[in-house]
Amino acid sequence: MPGSLSNLTDGIVDNGSISHTIGNIARAATTRHRHSTHLSSTSALPVPPPPPQHTNVASHHDPHRADYSSSVPTSHVSHSPATDARRNSQAGLSAVDGPNNNLTIEFDGGTHVIVRPNRIIRGKIILTAVDRLYVTRIRVKFRAEEVALVRIDEGGGETKGADRLHQSITTFFESDYKLWGNESTPYSQAGWDELEAGKYEFPFALKQFPNVNYPPSMEEPKGFSIRYVWAAQVDGPALQSGIKSREYLTPYRPIIVSTPDREWEYRKTIAKDKKSTAEVVARLVKQSYCPDEPFAMHLKLLLGQSDSKITSVNYKFRKHHEGKMLVQRGTAFREHIRIVLQGSIPVTGSDNKVDQDVTFDVPTRLVSPSFISHHTRVHYDLQFQVALEHGGLFKSTHMIEFAIPIVVANLPYDQLLRIPCLTSIEYYKASKACPQFFDPTLEEPPEQSELPSSLMGSLQSATAAATTTAGMMTSTPRDEPPNYFSIPTIPPQMEIRRERKERTVYLSRTARNNDLVEAMVITGLFDETW
Repeated sequence: MPGSLSNLTDGIVDNGSISHTIGNIARAATTRHRHSTHLSSTSALPVPPPPPQHTNVASHHDPHRADYSSSVPTSHVSHSPATDARRNSQAGLSAVDGPNNNLTIEFDGGTHVIVRPNRIIRGKIILTAVDRLYVTRIRVKFRAEEVALVRIDEGGGETKGADRLHQSITTFFESDYKLWGNESTPYSQAGWDELEAGKYEFPFALKQFPNVNYPPSMEEPKGFSIRYVWAAQVDGPALQSGIKSREYLTPYRPIIVSTPDREWEYRKTIAKDKKSTAEVVARLVKQSYCPDEPFAMHLKLLLGQSDSKITSVNYKFRKHHEGKMLVQRGTAFREHIRIVLQGSIPVTGSDNKVDQDVTFDVPTRLVSPSFISHHTRVHYDLQFQVALEHGGLFKSTHMIEFAIPIVVANLPYDQLLRIPCLTSIEYYKASKACPQFFDPTLEEPPEQSELPSSLMGSLQSATAAATTTAGMMTSTPRDEPPNYFSIPTIPPQMEIRRERKERTVYLSRTARNNDLVEAMVITGLFDETW
């Protein structure tokens, strides 16, 4: 019993000591946190000089911006509060301590940023730190991705809850650039530095897709999208996660020139039944059009029955969004048709033929270039709906339809010579070029031949030393080996440009609480080409 009592007493003392120790640690941490907010700013790293003031990017971009960008939503994607709290906690700040650290992106031009080939995009990363941060590096990232998401009934309608979502995410490219901090090397880790509480600005510049055309931004049909995404990231110390900004979407528009003007005729014989036959002849002045251009065609329509009459002729300028993806059973297909413009042709109602002109201006809103990507296709047509009336005393009404294909570009053919280096633009599938970040103090990214003379001399000396070393490998070695670490460090924008690397990720999950409409599956068809 005395031994048991002693053991029990020792346990109580030990628990009290542990509680006392935990309390001391908590108080020390609180004191350290309170003192850290009053450190002298002289110990902080120098803040980069602020660039010219720019307009902030709005939380929600204008969905009806100019330059045909209204067909894709441009509002940025924000993270959930739980995700933000976790990232701020990893960066050394708890969500319960007050305001969180914040990382945002501002672009020159505000909400009117549109990405095009050979266009330079400038902006700045703004870091607002409410407490001392330990930072390895600060970088800006830019990527393009195509997403295909379809809902498939795996049970053939017999099994409840058998719907699954199949998703394919193809990243066309992913480029990042260090704005501040340290980089790891193949033979060493990266250190970190302290940033005191305050506001820091880091300007950046990027040249978009030198002479490369990528697919334009789009968000249709539902589940299919092509997006160009910006993000900023602060890497924490010792390979820990840091702060990440929201993701910002910027619309991308390739440079696609219309075909030379050439007249052509659309001819078709419509034979719906014996009473609904018609001959259609449409003469168009050209094959492709640009937004804001006038559209003109001459339509001739003749019915096959003399006792038939044309009561109305309506037309619709339609945009077809099509998406497809290979699944286990075959090819899943979805389509969304958007009516961009509609009108009618005046008819007398007592004749069996129409001979009229059709004219209108191609709209700017909702009109983007025709294109084909891996999972999506966008094309246009002009659909005509003709109402017919048959019979004498007992009349019957019928409807016939036909559609004339139309190509949409965004640059008229006569402006071909106004765009420098336009004839050297490549299709992205045949190019390895990647968007290039460069020093924002420069007007243009430097070419390899534009290296400073001092750096060129150092590189030439290093190359000569490497050549001499290679020759020495085959002869008697000297007493002192060459110093391989004497080779100068090349600025990031002057390094050999990285090639574009495309990658695809496939995901599948149960379709629960998802409003995505079930896709049509063409069983047995496994064809990725359009």
